[in-house]
Amino acid sequence: MKETYGVALPGMNLGDLVGKLIVIEGTDGVGRSTQISLLKEWLEQQGRAVLDTGLSRSGLAGKGIKRAKQGHTLGRITLSLFYASDFADRLENEIVPALRAGFVVLTDRYIYSLMARAMVRGLAPEWVRNVHAFALKPDATFYLRIGVDDLIPRVVFSRGFDYWESGMDLYASEDMYDSFRRYQSALLEQFDKLAEEYKFEVIDASPDPRTVFEQLRAGILGVLLGEPQPVKGDGAPAGVAAPAPVDLLPVDSSPSPVLVRPEQPEKELKL
Repeated sequence: MKETYGVALPGMNLGDLVGKLIVIEGTDGVGRSTQISLLKEWLEQQGRAVLDTGLSRSGLAGKGIKRAKQGHTLGRITLSLFYASDFADRLENEIVPALRAGFVVLTDRYIYSLMARAMVRGLAPEWVRNVHAFALKPDATFYLRIGVDDLIPRVVFSRGFDYWESGMDLYASEDMYDSFRRYQSALLEQFDKLAEEYKFEVIDASPDPRTVFEQLRAGILGVLLGEPQPVKGDGAPAGVAAPAPVDLLPVDSSPSPVLVRPEQPEKELKL
């Protein structure tokens, strides 16, 4: 049975959630979206039904968050509550129904990113935890960890610095590069603390995307087989041989759905 970190949302039945909730966490620009895309394709090739979701995608608050952030005027409490509302809506209307149907839910970030951002901005940790206590405990959380010196070139040569990702609301500086470094360093420090507190599976995100994917795939394979184990450096769960480059995901005895093509009647051969 799935559990929350506190009290479940009103009327939410957690007793029949047979799917798997897998979180990919990490700071801005670390490569989460790339990995989610690769993982979803891999899982679907194995016949698994997959839902991918992420921050500010809810029908209730997603567009409102994006519009509000354009004005660069959101206060820290308003920002936190706005994102918590977005998460609550997605949890109730996307994540829980998908888990009930037996899907594998891949989420690009979870409450941990929201907590890290809020605590970096000086909000009381106890208040932050209570705000997000309705969240389900994931079946596994994989934290893509990277140092700020490795992160900066990725951001510079991809989309560039962003106002919020640089913490410009927090640090009064005209130098966005300096603000980005300070803010991301503070975020990484918070993530490291959360990783220890919530027992994340930590994966080095500095290698190439394929290497990172192999480690994630090995870890998720263990979760789906009911044997979650720490990931070691070669991409395999500890004590388990690394998977071959191309492998098939065995269908276990859990109620997770397996997409099966309907049998087609054999065509009569004409002589």
